Amino acid sequence: MFGYDERKQAYIKDLTAGTYRQLVEAAESCQVAIIHPGKPRDPTEAGLEELLLRAEPFR
Repeated sequence: MFGYDERKQAYIKDLTAGTYRQLVEAAESCQVAIIHPGKPRDPTEAGLEELLLRAEPFR
């Protein structure tokens, strides 16, 4: 899902490579708090209500 550019800075390389849950989990574990999950791509993903609450601090 993530890649690194020539300056070794992370960026989202392929948003379709993971789930919204994985994106929220990455935001929660990011030590510098630079991952902002935004809104889910798949409105039918299981557990979205909980995930949206968990993602709120990163908006």
